[in-house]
Amino acid sequence: MLSPENVRQILRAGLGPVSFRLRTELGVEAWHWNPRGTWSDPRHQQGYWTSSATPQRDRPILLSYGYKLPRRGDTHDEANDDGYSMLDDGDAATFWKSNPYLASQFTGEPDAHHPAWVLIDFEKPVPLNAIRIHWADPYATHFDVEYADSGCVYFGQHPRGVWHRFENGRITRGTGGAPLSILSKDPIKARYLRIWMTEGSGTAATGSKDVRDRLGYAIREIEAGWRDAAGVFHDQVHHSANQRQTITYVSSTDPWHRASDRDRQTEQPGIDLVFRSGITRGLPTMLAVPVLYGTPEDAIALAAYMRRANHPIARFELGEEPDGQRVDPRDFAVLYAQVARGIRHIEPHAILGGPSFMTGDADYLGLLYRDWLRRFRRALAGFADKRGELPIPLLRVSYPFDDVWTPEAGQLAQAPGKLAGSMRHFSTEHLPIILGEYNYSAYFTEHEVDLGGAMLNAETVAQFLCSGGQAAYFYGCEPDALNQTTGSWGRHVMLLQAKGQNDVTPVATFHALRMISSDWLNPQGGLHQVLRVHSNLPADHFSAFALQRPDGSASLLMINKDPSRPALITLRGDRAFHGAATLVTYSARQYHWYAEGPHGRPTRNEPPLQRTVRADQLLTVPAWSISILRSP
Repeated sequence: MLSPENVRQILRAGLGPVSFRLRTELGVEAWHWNPRGTWSDPRHQQGYWTSSATPQRDRPILLSYGYKLPRRGDTHDEANDDGYSMLDDGDAATFWKSNPYLASQFTGEPDAHHPAWVLIDFEKPVPLNAIRIHWADPYATHFDVEYADSGCVYFGQHPRGVWHRFENGRITRGTGGAPLSILSKDPIKARYLRIWMTEGSGTAATGSKDVRDRLGYAIREIEAGWRDAAGVFHDQVHHSANQRQTITYVSSTDPWHRASDRDRQTEQPGIDLVFRSGITRGLPTMLAVPVLYGTPEDAIALAAYMRRANHPIARFELGEEPDGQRVDPRDFAVLYAQVARGIRHIEPHAILGGPSFMTGDADYLGLLYRDWLRRFRRALAGFADKRGELPIPLLRVSYPFDDVWTPEAGQLAQAPGKLAGSMRHFSTEHLPIILGEYNYSAYFTEHEVDLGGAMLNAETVAQFLCSGGQAAYFYGCEPDALNQTTGSWGRHVMLLQAKGQNDVTPVATFHALRMISSDWLNPQGGLHQVLRVHSNLPADHFSAFALQRPDGSASLLMINKDPSRPALITLRGDRAFHGAATLVTYSARQYHWYAEGPHGRPTRNEPPLQRTVRADQLLTVPAWSISILRSP
């Protein structure tokens, strides 16, 4: 991935600082960012892992790995989605356990302030009046069993009025074991069931010496259903060690794991390889730090390693998309604070940011998502250090379209409105906004490698920066092969590299981003002034963004999203554009994508056309194109 030739090709795009993203934080996995480190139980090569914070010049970190968490309680995840829950896997030897760092010993708050929960989704209403919870250690001594028919039952704040406790659903003297509890006289039909835990036994398995083993809650298996008049219990949970099991979600997961849990499908470039490869160009990097599925000690060691290795860091991004993983904002805030305080202790001037949010698109920014952010900020304020409230520059990702089969013209017409809506919502939080990732869709699609995808990516970064965004990081700089998730073959890339091949092929987004970084922006950097643009062309078909560059020149980005008609442009009212100017154009004349499943490729792949024009005369912007006019 980061061979000298690949890095050379990546740098040709002219992009700025690098962001190091983290796959494990989306996949319920622990990240061994350094393969060298220590286990809390070294004899058995298991427990809580802390990577070594000591660089070794003769043994640089070239690769890093993800490790599946064997105490997982979520059926699904936001990464490869190839795991399953231990709560209904049919194996009495496995169990789910909550994160011990949410217990009072680490939070300084009563355990009831951070309740743990397990949620079962039967996917349709089923009769419920009995439950058998096979407890492990530690078990809950105080818990409620509740049901819900519909509503926003997954989201972190668990809104009032959605959940209803069973008649006999409150247990205040739990003793563990696996008793059958009768929750009500008559069965109640409901789709969802929840166990809400507020006090634990503080017990651990025989021989345990780690305090974390006795903090939180642990369950081996759950049976839930109804008992008939004859006293026969009918379990409605399907138990299976795969995703055919009944769907379960949990509030948190214990980061305990074993050396044998390494996931060979989760491999990332090592930290030293990234900084030594030349891809950063010596510029400070934004580095993701695990919060949900690692330990604070390991995150702090990561910051210490970066300082000792003299790797420049622009900011630490704490956490990846917790809002999309149904994490309660109060729980995430206390985990965030533990990591942040530790990093600040060893790196007092560190810039902390994050978390990145699952999406910032207006369609997702209902009251629930906005409330998540506000509740997170309120909770975080309670953990303020001597410097005041822990800073949280807001990171978001932008993948505006889930429907990968809809024609691009209609979607590109909608894109500016989506981004403008999210910027308006986030601006009310009065926080710096960083676009941590952007591309056409979270799913692979042909649109990502054709001209329409390039147009969307160019418009996204220009609109974001001109609307007050602080920085934008394109997701997909490294070369990769085509793939498909919904039947449409594409990839989040700007450079295509077939499997087993060394040669790379630029796709349309490569040329578009190079135009943005070299023709619209000043490639030498510096402060750019946004110029106001007024147009009488239809806004859904034409976008324009103008800048006064640091060297005194002006640049105008024009995107014509009409697939069949060119736009005729006359510039008026600004002396920034007069006389001879450079017009750079990228259209179907330069690029054409031929879709052929995994063998798709560009059949026409020329660089943008550059020519000299008179800015005070009529200009033609081709249909379905990107054009940049630059004054001398």
